Amino acid sequence: LLLRQPALFTLGAFSDEGPSEERLAATSWKSVFFGRGWSDATPDSPPSASFDRAATVLVSGPEPGYIATALMFLSMARFIKEERRRLPIVGGVFTPGGLVGSGGAAAITALVDALRAVGIRFEVEEALHAIDDSRTQLG
Repeated sequence: LLLRQPALFTLGAFSDEGPSEERLAATSWKSVFFGRGWSDATPDSPPSASFDRAATVLVSGPEPGYIATALMFLSMARFIKEERRRLPIVGGVFTPGGLVGSGGAAAITALVDALRAVGIRFEVEEALHAIDDSRTQLG
C-alpha cells in the first residue's frame, strides 16, 4: 500500500511523478569542507608534528539528485577522456579523486575549471592560513 500511494503516506513529499521543473529550479546544495594539513610534508618526508595549516572551502550547485549529479559525472568522464595524458596512473580501477589527484595540482585545477563551467561553484571561505592547535597531534 505504501509503495502504491507514496503521496498519501508522505503528505505529498513523494509521488510517482517525481519533482516538478519549478521544484528542481528552486533546489540547490552546499557542502563545507574543512581541511587541515602540514606546510612541509612530502611523500619522502612525512610529518611528525601536529597540523600547522588550515583552509575552508564551500562547494555548491544546482539541485543535487537530478541535475548536479549528472553534471559532475559527465564533467568527470569528459575530463578523463580529454585529459588522460595528465594522469600518470596506468591500469586498474580508480576512484575519481585518486585518478585526478595523481595528475597533481594542474589536473585538479583543470577539473575544478570544468566543474565551474557547468555550474558547480567552489568558494574559498577561509584561505590557507597557519594554525596552532595542540588537539591535532598525530597518533
